[in-house]
Amino acid sequence: MKLVLSGKVVKIMFKRKRSILGVLIVVMLILGAGTLGFFIRGVQANNHFLADKYPQKYKTFKNILSIVDQYYVEEVDLNKLLVGAIDGMLKTLDDPYTTYLSAKDYKGMQEDFEGEFGGIGIVVTMRDEQLTIVSPIDGTPGSKANLQAGDMIIKIDEDSTSGMSINKAVSLMKGKPGTEVELTIKRKKSNEEDEDVESEQLKSKVKQEDQQVSDSDYKTFKVSITRATIEIPYVKSEIKEGNIGYIRVVQFAKNVGKDVQKELKKFREKPVKAVILDLRNNPGGLLPEAIDVASNFIPNGPIVHIKQRNGKKETLLASTQIKPFDYPLVVLVNKGSASASEIVSGAVQDTNSGVLIGTKTFGKGVVQTVVPLSDGSALKLTTARYYTPKDRYINHKGIKPDIKVKYNPETEVDEQLRKAIEYLKEQIKQREEAFKSAS
Repeated sequence: MKLVLSGKVVKIMFKRKRSILGVLIVVMLILGAGTLGFFIRGVQANNHFLADKYPQKYKTFKNILSIVDQYYVEEVDLNKLLVGAIDGMLKTLDDPYTTYLSAKDYKGMQEDFEGEFGGIGIVVTMRDEQLTIVSPIDGTPGSKANLQAGDMIIKIDEDSTSGMSINKAVSLMKGKPGTEVELTIKRKKSNEEDEDVESEQLKSKVKQEDQQVSDSDYKTFKVSITRATIEIPYVKSEIKEGNIGYIRVVQFAKNVGKDVQKELKKFREKPVKAVILDLRNNPGGLLPEAIDVASNFIPNGPIVHIKQRNGKKETLLASTQIKPFDYPLVVLVNKGSASASEIVSGAVQDTNSGVLIGTKTFGKGVVQTVVPLSDGSALKLTTARYYTPKDRYINHKGIKPDIKVKYNPETEVDEQLRKAIEYLKEQIKQREEAFKSAS
């Protein structure tokens, strides 16, 4: 199998004993769960795999299905039984990012990638069996309602999210613009994470009874949000004080790499003396766009390593067609910076191409493959892990910034941005003094 990235062809080897044959894949982020992944089309599954490898179990499954269908005390919905069996099978993997998408859910996910949909504008995932906000999207109802990365959604209207799938939750939160949805939120007091404490439950599987977290550490509240048409302006830029260029990337959507290049070209013409790349609350996006954005700041070399279960490692390199912006760089990150955002920020940090300022990132280091099925549904399956250039695996760990600065939404001053400007002014001063000394 081959993967086309930014004009380059990178071989991706999937060995699944005939279950996945040569197909074209396009790398992208699955917005519903905020996970980096592949789309695979033209997959030919081995329909006899189960019957050949586990004939007795396969026969038992068919027998149970037939018996329930014929003899259960009430008439059953066979389709519901089969979907339940699929969901149960995938749940045994204990992986919140592997899931079955109904035809409706799959269509909705594809619509999300078009950049416009009716909803509240948040990205969610499952963390420790809780429906959790990865990040609110700038300018959306969710952002304006002050929903925060790490918030747990306990209820959607009157529906408890306990045991609810991500697909179901996303479906409930979407809706006609102008209608309202009420969320019950459980938020840890002082929601900005403690950077100095590595939670053991994020490092390994921990039994529920061992997770002794007092309810007094959380506050629960309800918030009513009016749905709107979510139109996402993916790239914003301006010139800050001191001739410092500022670029905000909301998501790594299609053409974001080119848009960032255009803004950097404008910065060169001004000219600016340093750049701030703001990836706060950016849940990720298309991998080729992340590679292109990173290539604007990183010299030739690795940006990310992708490893499959067979141990095969593929390294994606900075594009040689993009000239790196050779000025002091700060990347702003927080708990809402996930997946592709962590690829960019991790590469910047590992290659010493800039400084990270803010708080620890979300910690999403797994790759999903979306397999469209013949009935219009799809399977989203975790198939690989990604690592930073220095081989750091950040899943459930996140990336710690070089300079920690917490953000207080209740104050008018953006302390993280203020610190970035202050830091870059000093870097510009040192750079100019060094230039004078050299000349």
